[in-house]
Amino acid sequence: MNIKQLIFYLNYLIIGLIIGILIGFCMNRSINNSEREIKYVKGETIRDTIKVAIPYEVVQPSKPKYIYKTDTVNNTIIQLVDSAAIIQDWILKRNYAQTLFDNQNGKLDIDLSVQYNQLQSLRYSFTPIQKVITKHSFKVWQPFVSGSYSTLDYIGLGGGIFYHNLGFEYQYNIDVRNKPMALPVVSDYFKRGNYHWFSGKYKF
Repeated sequence: MNIKQLIFYLNYLIIGLIIGILIGFCMNRSINNSEREIKYVKGETIRDTIKVAIPYEVVQPSKPKYIYKTDTVNNTIIQLVDSAAIIQDWILKRNYAQTLFDNQNGKLDIDLSVQYNQLQSLRYSFTPIQKVITKHSFKVWQPFVSGSYSTLDYIGLGGGIFYHNLGFEYQYNIDVRNKPMALPVVSDYFKRGNYHWFSGKYKF
């Protein structure tokens, strides 16, 4: 095969590749598939201490503890003042820790202290959770074109298609050693030298 013949077949190979790419691009617009992936991503934990606020309301109970008790025998109310118990309860420091919520929005914990009948400290810890939706697109049908050259002076032009990972390819191989510079015609299929090539492919 001389240089002119090689250039001739290379030109048709390039034209075939361009046509195949254009066809594949047009088909690709309608054969893509997609799926959504939803993840809940935990954010950075926020911790802070809130300044203790002044009570906005003070209520005097009608039957306070340690002041009155009921005599179950005579069914009467007896006044009882236990100053020591009141002072002991007043001095006690009570710490409270509770999770207010722990769901898809995040987690909120509080930690507070009460002493001398007042709120002494209030701390919180909040870990937000963000809902992230990711859309993945993938090709169900993916066409392709192919070309080949053998050192036995064969030029192959063809193409195929992939369905997911399974593919099929066809090539028409031209014996350029004995064939003049012309496009293949129907009669070429029955001449010795040119042949059809089929193959299966699988993508890992």
